Amino acid sequence: MAKSRTIKESFLIQAPPSKVFNHLTSPAKLKRWFLESAKLSPRKGGNYQFVWQGGYNHVGKVTDYAKDSKLGLSWPQFWKGKEVGTTKVTFRLKPKENGTLLQLTHAGYKRAGDSWVELYAMTYSGWAYYCMNLKSVIETGKDLRRQDDVF
Repeated sequence: MAKSRTIKESFLIQAPPSKVFNHLTSPAKLKRWFLESAKLSPRKGGNYQFVWQGGYNHVGKVTDYAKDSKLGLSWPQFWKGKEVGTTKVTFRLKPKENGTLLQLTHAGYKRAGDSWVELYAMTYSGWAYYCMNLKSVIETGKDLRRQDDVF
């Protein structure tokens, strides 16, 4: 049995990889579908800081960077206000059917301990929610987090 769990999700987005990648790396675009504020140095070894609605935030490193095709981020995990470890999220972009196949992999969730089980479950559903919102924002301009956001 593997010592860790991995989240794997795929989404087909009707836009070129360059547009999807821009929404993953541009602080202004990250705010449009994912965050309240963002800082990101788009290069391997660069730093990032993400702040979500409600004030939750974390900082990390860019672990992989290939323009328009791959972004990797170290992803600290917190449980009850304490950092319990670091995982890694990777976004891979591939052209497909006049759009982009976004493949998300989030690895490193320990199998032992209730906190890791809950973190895995919350993150799994969180990525599904946010990636569907990314798809909506890119394809229709509608941010599903905001009821009054009509285009």
